[in-house]
Amino acid sequence: MNTWSLALRNVWRNTRRTSVTMMAIALSCAGLMLFGGYISWAHLASEVHTVMISGHLQLFKEGFLEKGSGNPAGYAISNYDELRDLLLLDPVLASKLDLVTGQLIVQGIVNNSAKKTSATFAGFGCFASDIERIIRWNPYDLTEARDLAANSHLFAAKPELDDTDPEGITLGEGLARVLEVKPDELKAKERPSVELMSLPPAGGLPNMVSGTVRQTSIRALEQIDNHLVVMPIKLANELVFPGEPLHVTSLQILLKRTADIPAVQQRIAELNASHQLGIEQRTCTELNPNNVRSLGMMDMFFVFAFCIVSVVLVFTIYNTMMMGIVERTREIGAIRAMGVTRGGIVTMFVQEGIVIGLIGGTLGVALGLFAAWCINHAMILYTPPYVNVQAKLEVFCARPPTIIIASFLSCFFIALIASFFPARRASRMGIAEALRH
Repeated sequence: MNTWSLALRNVWRNTRRTSVTMMAIALSCAGLMLFGGYISWAHLASEVHTVMISGHLQLFKEGFLEKGSGNPAGYAISNYDELRDLLLLDPVLASKLDLVTGQLIVQGIVNNSAKKTSATFAGFGCFASDIERIIRWNPYDLTEARDLAANSHLFAAKPELDDTDPEGITLGEGLARVLEVKPDELKAKERPSVELMSLPPAGGLPNMVSGTVRQTSIRALEQIDNHLVVMPIKLANELVFPGEPLHVTSLQILLKRTADIPAVQQRIAELNASHQLGIEQRTCTELNPNNVRSLGMMDMFFVFAFCIVSVVLVFTIYNTMMMGIVERTREIGAIRAMGVTRGGIVTMFVQEGIVIGLIGGTLGVALGLFAAWCINHAMILYTPPYVNVQAKLEVFCARPPTIIIASFLSCFFIALIASFFPARRASRMGIAEALRH
């Protein structure tokens, strides 16, 4: 205990230098916490975003992912209801599934006869209520884009689809401009009507259905916005498979927990083999690889920032310890002459480094938590990649708490390592030379 109290007194011999060193450690620790907290939020937000786009898992007919992009209807699943019931009633899967729904990809030509305009379209039919459940999946209580005042103009309109509006469709804003569908026409009593045409999977004459435009919706990617049509799945089936049972090109599976994906995948593979279902599956990350790549890049940024912080801290603490050793050279010679071993000198200065690291790291944790609270309540908005809405910047320093522990321990061990080498150098001083200093 006496050695630690002595180390604490020695640390404050030069108050200004020690304070600057501790502040450097505190700022480094707080910076690592904030950056780590932001990356933690980014991982959670990316997970929510990918699930909103495609669910946790999607099931396709075998061969769809390889060849289905040119003819999606040709790889449609015809026994949707049977397959859906099989998954929902399975004793292994039932407790893990939150929702199983389907969507049908449709390609063709859309025509606005009133304006004599037409364009190619690529869209999908889906169940309105099911899609709403998927896009509202948010188990981490992240701030939703629809709750931000800056996005109110994007969410002011009614939902893209409604189960009570079987002929209502939504067009991408780019496609609406090509078809000359005006925003004021959507508010009229009689909504603009368009004709959708698509070739049947077996070829022959195209099928055609009529739909009324409920609203237009903007997408982040212009290529999608210029061709997008969202329609009720029954209308999509009437267009591609008139008079036939419900078909889907994919089954979307929403889980209660993302961590259950491997177990669900394994069970679906077992059902596929035992029932000869002829399906293949992909996870949300496999269907949205750009999100994974973006997170990988951010993780590399964190590693790069950590390396820079480590180098700066090492030189800062090393310089502080060396300055203290130079000032106390005669003292080191005196205590060595009194019988203190070289190991005792190393221990003395390492203890001082530990004190600096503990105090600086503790201050850094407090500063980081305070800064995170300020950021989370400052309503800082920005537009993330691949979306067209603004998001609130959030920092989750304590979610998980390992971010705080890792930041503190990193700065502490850097202080410990940086103090060892000056201590080792001090222990190797000659006693006579030190006393003559």
